[in-house]
Amino acid sequence: MEEKKKYKVTNKFKDVRKFRDSFLGEDIFVGPKQFIFTNKPPKESEVWKVESIEELEKKKSIKSREVKKMKERKLENDSSSSR
Repeated sequence: MEEKKKYKVTNKFKDVRKFRDSFLGEDIFVGPKQFIFTNKPPKESEVWKVESIEELEKKKSIKSREVKKMKERKLENDSSSSR
């Protein structure tokens, strides 16, 4: 069975906007600077920012690895400076 991709759709405007979710068959309202997760996102535009959940998870894992490396470097520098 094929796994469906999920998307994070963010409203970039300062008022409530809506898009038609073709999977659910209903209008989805998204508040200003708010987001929603969906399988069928609208096209990215000046109103909508569309990001794949997979991309977000990759970014998050890369960032967490970078933070971990920075902490390790700081600990190494702190321990070597105390000698």
